Formats: sequence, structure tokens, C-alpha cells
Amino acid sequence: HYSILLAALLAVLADTTHGFSFDNHAVSSGRSALVSRGKSQPLFHPSNAIKTEPCLKRTSLTTATFANDAGSPLSGRRVPSMAVPFQKFWKNLRFNPVWHWRIVFGAFFASLMVFRQYLDNHVLVTFWNYLLTSQALPARIFRTDSWEWCWAITCFSVYIHAFGWADRAVRKADEEGRVHPFKKYRLQDRYMADQQRRSRFSTRDTNSQQVQLLDQGKDNDLVKPKHSKWNWQAWVGEFWIYAAPLLIWDIVAPRRHRRIGGFAPPTTMGILGGIAGGLFLYDIMFFCGHALMHKIPWLYRTVHSKHHITKEVRACEIVRLSISEEVLEVGFSIIALNLLSVHPMARTIYNMIITFLLTELHCGFDFPWTPQNVVPFGLATGSRRHHYHHRIGKHYYQKFFFHVDRLFGFFQKDDGSLDGDSVKKDPFIPKSWQDPSQPAFAT
Repeated sequence: HYSILLAALLAVLADTTHGFSFDNHAVSSGRSALVSRGKSQPLFHPSNAIKTEPCLKRTSLTTATFANDAGSPLSGRRVPSMAVPFQKFWKNLRFNPVWHWRIVFGAFFASLMVFRQYLDNHVLVTFWNYLLTSQALPARIFRTDSWEWCWAITCFSVYIHAFGWADRAVRKADEEGRVHPFKKYRLQDRYMADQQRRSRFSTRDTNSQQVQLLDQGKDNDLVKPKHSKWNWQAWVGEFWIYAAPLLIWDIVAPRRHRRIGGFAPPTTMGILGGIAGGLFLYDIMFFCGHALMHKIPWLYRTVHSKHHITKEVRACEIVRLSISEEVLEVGFSIIALNLLSVHPMARTIYNMIITFLLTELHCGFDFPWTPQNVVPFGLATGSRRHHYHHRIGKHYYQKFFFHVDRLFGFFQKDDGSLDGDSVKKDPFIPKSWQDPSQPAFAT
């Protein structure tokens, strides 16, 4: 079997270089080199030689390419290549939008580290002095007691209406019989598409193994999904439920002007640490309260059931909360920031980030730039998992991270089921959605 080993070695060399050729007397392969029609001949007799030049011109070569090697232990196995990981990395770098966004965010944080000293000694010091002493309107607003919750409401309003616009754009395209570019990111549409594919084109084998899904390209005849209406009355009502108590408290007990004066100018690492620590601590506290509300029926009915009225969530669902739950959520955030003594400037950025994360969690879309895709190793919960939580009513009790849910087993296993595939990062997307020029629905 020396000829087999030599052939495998040549295949590896051909795969790691850019291909080369041999003459007709170079190599013999397989059993034909050992026995030729019952006649005993030397191993490298010219009559046993095989033309290997056509076999070795392509770098994607397997040992099964050689003649008479069907029974070989190496038959049909692809020869490993050192170039495969690099090729996969280069393909992701060129065509995967998630990697593009990872590069963008990675470059942003890397620039913060590179220019950290300049930011700390010049930019942040100057800006902090401006906020404390300037009589300009932005600085005066920053020093008011109502700044933080007014800023949070403003951010909520911007994010909710932005995702709401995307939702209405997809709905309008559906009504006109065309495919919107955002449709492939919409979780409800994905779920319905996979559900119909399974019900129409699924079969089971005799051993009751995993369902074999058949995609026959008939994916443009899906029914139009039902869209929840924009409940602007509830939005206005929730605004006053949230804002009125805070406004009254700020008038009765003014305090911010004394607190912010005791803080020195912030640093880059201090801001990043305060934001990350606040999000982490808030997430732990919310997990405990959220899990209890789902495990104790009385708490669920009286506190949390309002938030679960709809199974297919939209961005506006983030403000569909009972008064008790609203107090808990706001209280968890305030407690986390106060325990860590987060800098006032970091608190402002924190409010901008946490309101985005909360809205994205309920937006009903899975865009490639969201944390669930950009953050590696599945560490972020994101809209896919939270949409599953609303649809099924269990698992994924954390809002931002996934480590505690993973520790306690509060997650959907990858079992090939419809619900299991709905939380995967590479779900089924109909072919017609990839090409907007095709009609969305059958006529």
C-alpha cells in the first residue's frame, strides 16, 4: 500500500500548492500497481503507471479520484487543507454583513483605546466643564433633575418609531404584492414561512429520525401575516404613567445639581465600565424578577400578563407594562446605577444604550447589526430569543445576556423543530425573499 500513501501525499501537496503535473512514469495508484491481470510485475513497472496529470490539476482533490481506490480507507475523504480556514474567513469577510458590522464596532472600540489618553485629558475634561458651568441651553437641561428620564423617553420614542416605520414598510409591501428588503429579517414572516414549508413539504423516514425538510422553491405563495395595529392611545397613556410620578418627585425633592458637582471629569474606561456594569447588574436583577413572575402564577396574572398579550411582538410592546412591572424595571435600572456610582455622563450614554436594547428586544426584526449577531459566541439574548419567549411563554428570562439562562437550562435545544430553528442565527428564508424582483405572493 505504499502507492496509496504516496498518492495521498501527492494529493496533499496538490491541495496546498497551486497544482502541478507529472509524466506517465511518475506514480502508480491503487491496486493496479500491485497486481496487473494476475501477472507478477515490479511495483513501478511502466505498464502499471497511471496518468496522474489530469487528476492533480485541480486543488479540490480527494483520494477517491484515483482509479481502483474505492475500497481504500481513504476513499471518498477530502484531503485536509491549511487553506480552508483562511478561505472561510475571507468568504465571511467579503460577503457576510455580520462580519462587516463586527469590523465597524471593533474599529470603534479600538479607536477608543488608541486615543484614550487624548480623550481623557482634553475632550472629556472640556466637555464636562461645559456641562457643569455653561449657561447654554443643552448644559442647563443636563443639570435639571428631569434630564435622565426625559432623555430616556426621547430615546424610546426615536427607536420605537424607527422600528415601527420598518414594520409598516414591510406591511405596505405585502399589501402591494412585492417583497420588501427588510422582509427576510422579520421574525414573524420567517416563522410563518418555515411553518408552512414544514406542513407542506416535510416527510419522516421509517426510523422516525429528524424531519427532512424539502424546499421545492414554492415559497412565494405564503399567506400574508397578520400585523398588530399601532396603539397610539396606549403609548400616550403609558407616557404619563411613567413620567408623572418622576416629575412630581423632581419638583418636591430637587437633588441633581448637588450630586453632579461632586464628580470629577470622567474617563474613557470609567464610562465603558459604568455602562457595562450597569447593564450586567440590571440584567441579573431583572432575571430574578422575570423568572419569578413566570414561575408563580399569581405574580404572572397580576404583574406580567399585560406584557404578554401579543405573541408576535413589535417595538411598541416595550411600553406595554403594568404599573407594578414598570416600577420594577425602572427601579432595577436606578438601583444598578446607584450601587456602582456611575458617572452622570456615563448614565446619559447608558440610558441611550439600554433604551435601544430594550426596544430592539421587542422589535420583531433580526438585522445583521444587532447585538445578537455582532456579539460572538451567542452571549447576547436579542430579538430572536425574546420573540421565542413571547411566542412560547417560557425560557430566555434575561434581557441582554445569556449566561444565567444557559446556566439554569432556560433555553430551547437545537432539536430541528420549528421553535428550535426560530432562535438559530441561520434560519430558513424563502428564496423569493432574497430577490426583491420576484412577487411576494402567488397570483
